[in-house]
Formats: sequence, C-alpha cells, structure tokens
Amino acid sequence: MVSYLATAMLAIGVLAGTPQPVQWQADYGTALAETRAGDQPLLVVLDEPKSDDARVEPALLGDGEVNTPDAELLHRYHLCHVDASTPYGKKVAGVFAVKRLPHVAIIDKSGSVILYSKSGKIARSEWRAALKAHRDGTRPLHHVSYKISGDAAGSSSTPVYSNQSYCPSCQRRSM
Repeated sequence: MVSYLATAMLAIGVLAGTPQPVQWQADYGTALAETRAGDQPLLVVLDEPKSDDARVEPALLGDGEVNTPDAELLHRYHLCHVDASTPYGKKVAGVFAVKRLPHVAIIDKSGSVILYSKSGKIARSEWRAALKAHRDGTRPLHHVSYKISGDAAGSSSTPVYSNQSYCPSCQRRSM
C-alpha cells in the first residue's frame, strides 16, 4: 500500500514538473482578461500566417516546443496570436492602430500599458531581447536621462529624474 502511494506521488511530481508546450490564445479579449487576473505580461502577435511578408516566423512563436530557450521565455507571458486577415483580426489590429504587419506588442502585467511595440519583420535577436527585457511585466517607475552641458573639453552631465509613467501616446505628442 505504501509503495503504491509513493509511486503515485512520484508520478504526480514528474507530471507537475514536466514543461508544457507553448500555447497561444486566439482571442485577444480572453488573453487580456487573463493578464489582468494574473501576474504575467501579455505578448500579442498580429500577423497573416499564410503570408510570407506579413507573418512572424513560425520558429519564433515556439509552437509545440517545450525545452528550448525561446519556449522558456514565452512561458513567462500570456500569449495571444491573432490572424489579422480575419474580420476579428482586423478589429484587433484597429485597436493597436497597426499600419504594417506583422505587429508585436508586449503589454504590462496590469494589462494597461504597452511596454514594447514593433511593426514589420522582427529578427530572432530582437525578439529575444524584447522578451527578456519585459519578462517581469513591470513598467519603469523612474526614467533617468542626462543633460549635457559645457563645451567639448569640459563637458559635464547631470542626471535628470522623472517619476512619470511611460505612455507611448504621450511620447508621440511630446516629440
């Protein structure tokens, strides 16, 4: 009896520790609700899977992968992949004001701020860098920039601190 219990416990431990394949949600509303209810950021991919020019490379999406570095990065996100060639996909693309496909966005874990956005083809190195940079799903609280003053020989830099949250729309207006 004890050996059966031990075997069952071992099997449950092995199954619980087994990495799961990467799974993408096709419904943006559901994925956003999961993000807001959970503690992970949301990775949104809008593309046309049947088009070579307007899709994210399938290898980057990690479909069916389990033990790869890309799959480990993707598991830190809620994942949403929307086919922008469908009527529903066109509505979602409109929400993101997409001008060019493919489009990738990373939304913070509160589901309210876009931390990263890119339209057009994305290279594997840029994909990994974005996933690594935003995997905790928090937006920067403080922005430090340097104000450079003086001439070339005696220039000095002074840090300028800002406690403003990052908002892509606000950034576009201030430029």
